[in-house]
Amino acid sequence: MFAKLSREKNMVRNVELDNLFITEYMPYAPENFVKSYIAGLSMAYSPDNSIDQLAAMLALDRSVIMEAFLYWQEQGIVNILSTDPPEIEYLEVKPLSAQIKKFSKAKYENFNIQLHAMLPHRSFLPSEYNEYYSIMEALHIDVDAMLAIIAYCVRLKGDSIGYAYILAVARNLAHQGATNFERVSEKLNELSLYQDELNAILKALGSKKSPDHNDSQYYIKWTKTLGFTPEVIIQVAKDLKKGGMDKLDLRLTKYFENHVFSLEEIKAYNDNRDRLYSLTKEINRILGIYIEQLDYTIETYINKWLSYGFSDDTLILIAKYCYAHDMRSLRIMDETVKKFYRQGLLSQDAINSFISEAVSIDDDIRHLLSLAGVSRNITSWDRDYYRTWTYSWKMNKEVIEYAATLAAGKGNASAYINSILASWHEQKVESVEDAKKCSYGEPKERQNVVTVKSSEQLEALFAHLNPEEI
Repeated sequence: MFAKLSREKNMVRNVELDNLFITEYMPYAPENFVKSYIAGLSMAYSPDNSIDQLAAMLALDRSVIMEAFLYWQEQGIVNILSTDPPEIEYLEVKPLSAQIKKFSKAKYENFNIQLHAMLPHRSFLPSEYNEYYSIMEALHIDVDAMLAIIAYCVRLKGDSIGYAYILAVARNLAHQGATNFERVSEKLNELSLYQDELNAILKALGSKKSPDHNDSQYYIKWTKTLGFTPEVIIQVAKDLKKGGMDKLDLRLTKYFENHVFSLEEIKAYNDNRDRLYSLTKEINRILGIYIEQLDYTIETYINKWLSYGFSDDTLILIAKYCYAHDMRSLRIMDETVKKFYRQGLLSQDAINSFISEAVSIDDDIRHLLSLAGVSRNITSWDRDYYRTWTYSWKMNKEVIEYAATLAAGKGNASAYINSILASWHEQKVESVEDAKKCSYGEPKERQNVVTVKSSEQLEALFAHLNPEEI
């Protein structure tokens, strides 16, 4: 079991979050750490749980989850009982004032002096000192490196900066391997190089805020990892107009996933995307359905249909065909598109010819039903029968019409016509005159009829069959 409750916590028997956690711990913790704590707590009431289940639930790596619980262990609200396999014990949540860990005053004396020198007008609570000491020890950040991080954050945000922001920056740099003064200085100098570009991006987004550390991290991702140029990033920001850096990151990531990098490629991608949205909306409108989020429909159906070679206009024509035949869903339209594709009907002209032929066939079937004295809608069974009579058996049209007249007054006209025509097909009837010589579809003679009376005879019958003909 990955997570379990302490005896005191288990006695409460609920999964509600403690108010102290919400007010004193959650505001200062990284988002994924909070998610890990809450999701792990909910799983603790199940007898069967694991860190892999938690990782899958949150879409996080195991290493991130273990780092989260190391953090909460430092806060004193969980115990890590084992790391292999991971086993976490949730503890009673106590006020932060009662959780302050004792650190050596001598060890951090120089840190405290320089911290006060940087922020001379600020009063520091014991809990803030404790947070600085804890993260330095947990992530092995040198004192000089931590002071450099604090100075950098003060330059960005001013003297009133909250320590939660400083801790987030320190944690981010530590994850990149920057834990000593030299590496931290190198990283911070690199981030400082992008201030002009970040100002231009924020201006393009219509934002008046100053760039911060998170903005710098985004910029490094966009340029170093994704490979976009500053000019492209600024233009995409102008086109975006609103939504901030988070929205810009989503847009650039989407372009990257679709291998779109230059302004020309982005314009072509956007034009095609707008076209796909318009096409999808029109198909949905014709079918009489409404879907607010169109991306899934485009990825599942529209792109596939276009890859078959259908044009936009052809797909709209197929949508109209489906609506007219009471096939009003994307799934059924997908089956119809595949049928047209298998028959090589890709153009409007080819499909229009098919539809015209289908309409003509329906008119013929309707005429046959009227000869049989039947007035109803045409069914798929009627069409299957008619296809068999005309394409498979190649029966004469006049012969089929004569058979229809013989079905007048019968319970199931199509089935009765089929039985008559099957008999005539067997006797090779080619004209109405030949048909009239037969008595209502019954063959005149039944020659060479063999009656199988025993299992030996049945076995002999199968033994003489050509296996390739079965």
